[in-house]
Amino acid sequence: MKSRHLVTIGVFVVGGMLLGGVYLRLRDTQASDAETGDGAASAVVDSARGAAASTAGAAFAAGVAVPVEAARAGKGTFTIWVSAEGQAAAIRSAPLQAEVSGPVTAVAVREGQFVQRGQLLVQVDPQVYRLDLREAQGQLEQAQAEYQDLTLGDDQIDDPTILAERQRLARIRSGVAGAEARVAHAEYDLAKTEIRAPYAGRVANLAVDVGSRLSVGDSVATVVDVSRIDIDVQVLESEIAALDVGREATVRFTAFPGESFRGRVVTLNPVVNPESRYSRVTVRLENPEARILPGMHTLVRIAGRLYEDRVSIPKEAVVERNRRDVVFVFQPDEEGKTTGRAKWRYVLLGLENEEFVEIVAPGPDDDEDFVEPGEVVLTGGHTTLSHDARVSVDRMLGEGGENP
Repeated sequence: MKSRHLVTIGVFVVGGMLLGGVYLRLRDTQASDAETGDGAASAVVDSARGAAASTAGAAFAAGVAVPVEAARAGKGTFTIWVSAEGQAAAIRSAPLQAEVSGPVTAVAVREGQFVQRGQLLVQVDPQVYRLDLREAQGQLEQAQAEYQDLTLGDDQIDDPTILAERQRLARIRSGVAGAEARVAHAEYDLAKTEIRAPYAGRVANLAVDVGSRLSVGDSVATVVDVSRIDIDVQVLESEIAALDVGREATVRFTAFPGESFRGRVVTLNPVVNPESRYSRVTVRLENPEARILPGMHTLVRIAGRLYEDRVSIPKEAVVERNRRDVVFVFQPDEEGKTTGRAKWRYVLLGLENEEFVEIVAPGPDDDEDFVEPGEVVLTGGHTTLSHDARVSVDRMLGEGGENP
């Protein structure tokens, strides 16, 4: 019995050894084939990796400059802006209505057309009004003939008082005064058959066409003067005291993304709405090319509180290190060069608006530094830099100018 078990175990051991040998032989063969077929590719990859590592190491050793953006610190008036939304409106707008009735015989303009003062817009049929004028003129001639008969021989009267009284009574009896009034009225009606522009502007809301019949009071068109644009904005009572007539304003329109227009405050409403606590401010800007149309939505920024002789930099220049405010000042290798080093400075910040922040001079007990007007500070690509890092200024913002 024991012999039989020993034989069985021996068979399994021998079989396992044979299978293991076969497996090792196949693995060696596949490895050999892989080395033969992929040897060139492996060599290329190893070579590329080695070259990349060598290049990176060389670049690091050479101190390659990091590309950055920069701007100059400016000194001047620091402005706290008051911002509000508004809507563009024409400086003048004249809705034109028919003052006489009749059919339209001509429309001399199209909607949106620029017209000069006095230019004909719409013609109402004048025929009936010409006949009325001729009739009134005939009545006036009859009255004047009657007047002459009544004053015949008055040239013999020497007393001026008596003469004046006789002529007054003659005018009444002859009906000259009434006839003159009827002629003037007929001339007025005839003139109103021509609807003309009251001033230079653009035609809007044209509501008639040839063949339309107008009644007195019917809407004809609107002439808008868009040479200048007014924008009414609502300003909080806490900010209205900082504004004044003539203050500069920057206006942006939804219709013109990326563009800004310059305007001025022309009126300040002296009354604050007791419910909303807002007051109306009107900003006016020039519109010589008539690009801005009445009704356009606007974002208005008005110069509010003004602080003189303040040093400021773009807000993007400030980064935080160890919970303190830091700026990097660019120190060129040579004067006029765009490559150099970024010098780390702790700074004290003061006033700020949407774009700029004031740099405050440190006191004797402060360990912060200052940024002098004209010094170049980094505004882009600098957030991960360390002190004395090599940099290259690829773009300069706000060079040499005061802060807007």
